[in-house]
Amino acid sequence: MDTHTNDANWLYLFINNSENKESFAGFHDEELDIRFLPVFHEKESALICSGRFMKGEKPYEVQAIHSDDLNSYAAQNDFLIFILDKTGAILEKKVPTQA
Repeated sequence: MDTHTNDANWLYLFINNSENKESFAGFHDEELDIRFLPVFHEKESALICSGRFMKGEKPYEVQAIHSDDLNSYAAQNDFLIFILDKTGAILEKKVPTQA
């Protein structure tokens, strides 16, 4: 299990970085018909797990985001937030709330 080495208010997620247009890398599970943002407590865990999510995707990087900003973005764009460990296992599922 990941250890929490950073401030708990910061999480790491995948950012599509194509043609100088950055966007969060969100995913859609067609079977369950849910949209989600995979996020991690540690940058290293996101990098380890990146191969599971970013296959054939546009250029991407891992960046930190404050949990309040993540919650706001996810709520506005109808994403769930899945906090994952370095193996891709779901540690927590969050339904974002509108501020």
